[in-house]
Amino acid sequence: MRKRNIFYITFFLGFIFLIFRNWFLIPQIIGGDWPYFFPEMLRDPSVYFSSWNPGQGNGLGGVNPIYSLGMFFGFTVFLAHTFSIPWVFIYKFFWFALPLLSGILYGIYLVKTILPQSSLWQRLFSSFIFTTNTYFLMVVGGGQMGVALAYSLTPLVLARFIKLVNNFNLVQHNFQFFPPIAGSRFGGTISNFQLALLAGLVLALQVMFDPRIAYLSMLIVGIYIIISLFFIKFSPKKIFSFSLFLIFFGLGLPILIAGLLHTVWILPILFFQSSPIPQGLTNADGFRFFSFADFSHAFSLLHPNWPENIFGKVYFMKSEFILVPIIAYSSLLFLSYKSLKHAEQNAERRGILFFALLGLMGAFLAKGASEPFGFVNLWLFEHIPGFSMFRDPTKFYLLTALSYSILIPYSLFKISSRVSSIKYQVLSRKIGIHDAYYIIPATFLALWIFLIYPAILGQLGGTFKKHEVPREYVELKDFLYRQQGFFRTLWIPRQHRFTYNFWSRMPVEAEPLFKKSKIVDIVNQLRKPETREYLSELGVKYIIVPYDPYGEIFVKDRKYDSLAYQQAVWQLEAVPWLKKLDGFGKIAVFETPSFGDYFKLGEGGTLTYEMISPSEYRVFVDINQPTSLIFSENYHSEWISTINSATIKSQKTKSGTNSFPLVKSGSYKIDVRFYQERFYDYGKIVSLVVLLLALFLILGKKLKIG
Repeated sequence: MRKRNIFYITFFLGFIFLIFRNWFLIPQIIGGDWPYFFPEMLRDPSVYFSSWNPGQGNGLGGVNPIYSLGMFFGFTVFLAHTFSIPWVFIYKFFWFALPLLSGILYGIYLVKTILPQSSLWQRLFSSFIFTTNTYFLMVVGGGQMGVALAYSLTPLVLARFIKLVNNFNLVQHNFQFFPPIAGSRFGGTISNFQLALLAGLVLALQVMFDPRIAYLSMLIVGIYIIISLFFIKFSPKKIFSFSLFLIFFGLGLPILIAGLLHTVWILPILFFQSSPIPQGLTNADGFRFFSFADFSHAFSLLHPNWPENIFGKVYFMKSEFILVPIIAYSSLLFLSYKSLKHAEQNAERRGILFFALLGLMGAFLAKGASEPFGFVNLWLFEHIPGFSMFRDPTKFYLLTALSYSILIPYSLFKISSRVSSIKYQVLSRKIGIHDAYYIIPATFLALWIFLIYPAILGQLGGTFKKHEVPREYVELKDFLYRQQGFFRTLWIPRQHRFTYNFWSRMPVEAEPLFKKSKIVDIVNQLRKPETREYLSELGVKYIIVPYDPYGEIFVKDRKYDSLAYQQAVWQLEAVPWLKKLDGFGKIAVFETPSFGDYFKLGEGGTLTYEMISPSEYRVFVDINQPTSLIFSENYHSEWISTINSATIKSQKTKSGTNSFPLVKSGSYKIDVRFYQERFYDYGKIVSLVVLLLALFLILGKKLKIG
């Protein structure tokens, strides 16, 4: 048996490596939304999390997004610098290998939680389905590694909440708020209170990677609790007890713990009444546009963009995928619907029914506004709190992926058990099969390999495809890096993935800056005298038309359009005040005649400054007359300057930047700070205290948590 288990594990890991081999074999992972970082960029202080990020707001600065994924990125950069580990090793492990490893291990853990008597091959099949389905492959292929990390934690989050609910003895109807779990390897016990703390910690970890996936996890937990209610014999006392459990332990305490651990970004939202969802993402028209999947795609766990993953290109339904839900829902045929006295059988039935409902619900929600009953999802998007985060409804594929990762191995096990019974032994001997038990799993494995064969053959794009950094971009990076002082670069129409950016070299994209999508309109805007002055105030020194070797910018009908690139260069060459520079190959670089500094004075005087952090600067000025201190980042009312204990709030300039009036001549040391940062500091203290307290309460008795 041990040799057979070793064979299972080796075979399983071999297939996993075959699918994801390029992540580990190619020198650099380049593709999708995964950004490329030159080594010089990793020395940028703005890569560490703070409330204000110079890279936000189209390179003109802005408040960091609410999720704290930036904190995890800063942590990985810190590891690379502190231990002198090459960045490529750090990001390949923490950003790519980790979600894969987590999905495998926690997928196995979830099966073990739901079906304790499951065999090793069932658990391996479950994690294989969870980490190699078309949705997960499209997410990681698209470089959405924050979503992938949160996705991989979902089985762990769900398992911990299921343990919490089950420990409340719902089936046995023995409602206790502090029932101990006895028999740990250290002789200790653990209460519902400690289980709730642990559930809150893993939920907080998932929120760090992507709050939307954490929201879905809590939706799944809510469904499980509702299903569990049907297995309780009704009585007012039991319903009251369960309600208290739900409020205080089942959901309330874990969510409170997760919220306190994320006080760092929740506190500023509460004090400044800012919306956690960016404007424009709650529009119903956007929800309709992004509803690419139909019910047949979602029900069959087939991503609508499989396998090319080209945005907006929806493929026809592949009929072979319909076998996936057929196998999954055949699990319902093996359930006993009579009254079950055995607790394990009852728990098994509850679990299978729960995941069956979850799969249907995920398929319905993942189709978005598509028919049938698209108006239902549209109503949910507009009226249910939190649903507006899912402008792209394909994230509901998570529910179906979880469902099928449990249902399919269960169905295969039940069918295999029937096939290998005494009744079928004669048939198996006639066809020369030694052990008919493995016919069904082997057949399904062959089917699954056929369904995802583009991944096995290395035909997927994005992060799965080998790319190299063009020599031109390395030369441009070296050119920009060698220069002194502050300036920005303007990219027409948009920046490239190999753009070099630093807090003092931030790229600005022309499309959102001028609110124009056509290059001819952008160039016409550049010809205006006021635009030249505007760019000078923003500190734009170079205007760049990117070389687009991978066809990501100059695209027509989803194909690279070389004529669009050439026309952009020709039109910029005709702008009289721009000087074209040579030496960058197919990257067209134009120099502007003048540009302003990061900080500058309105009139006269001298100025020097230094960055303390992205949210704090120290400025030294010497002026002979009243003037203004101009700070060329996006205006925000929470930017303040402090001069001799006097606080001055920022005023908006005509260019949309910040200014601080200096009413008297003289020499000053001015502290310019983003006032909102202090609430982030308070939040960090609260989060640290809650984390340490929770860990102490959980681990204080040297418990082995089962």
